[in-house]
Amino acid sequence: MKKYTFIFLILTLLILVAKTSYAEFNLSDLSQNEMLLKQGETNLVLPGEYFEISIENQDNSKFSIDYDKSLIELTRDESLPSHQIYYFKAIAEDVSNTKIIVKSDKENSKALTYDVYISPADKIPLVTLRDIKDNPDKYINKFVRLNARFLGWSRPVNTNEIWGTLVTKSDTVIEDNTGAAFISGTNFMYKTNYAVEFIVKVKPNEKDGFEIKLVKLLK
Repeated sequence: MKKYTFIFLILTLLILVAKTSYAEFNLSDLSQNEMLLKQGETNLVLPGEYFEISIENQDNSKFSIDYDKSLIELTRDESLPSHQIYYFKAIAEDVSNTKIIVKSDKENSKALTYDVYISPADKIPLVTLRDIKDNPDKYINKFVRLNARFLGWSRPVNTNEIWGTLVTKSDTVIEDNTGAAFISGTNFMYKTNYAVEFIVKVKPNEKDGFEIKLVKLLK
């Protein structure tokens, strides 16, 4: 009896796995939609979006927050055992560069700075993969929009060449009407049968000239 029960469980598991498809992964499954700001880089936020900063706080410090209240709204804060979290909303409607500066009340502590770039999606240049391939210096360290298909780990349909850099083993492939390229920051299970619009950041790479990182999917 135990033998048949075991076989039944195995068959049930196989059926569940078979039913899991790429289509079940949607925009919210990608980690790039997490709105946790990072230090040392420019954080892109769209008007009306909510985002947060998380500060390690092992010594029960008190913090002061300096930010432009005409561009950003502090909606709430939360104290956890080891972290302090501040939640914000971008209220600027046009392109704006700003900073959030966090200072601790502890002596000799260094202020934390978060660079924020607020921009409507349609103000970010729409380019092709060929544009980036032919003139990478024009787009290095900039945000651009792409309209392309996510292929996961599949090979491109219309070309044998994949541009850009394979940064990690989890990087995937995207393809538009002009070519294909590697992209980092995606879930390998995310695939589309049609082109979707998204924002990436083009980064420099000594070997291949550039690498592409997914920043935000546009719904």
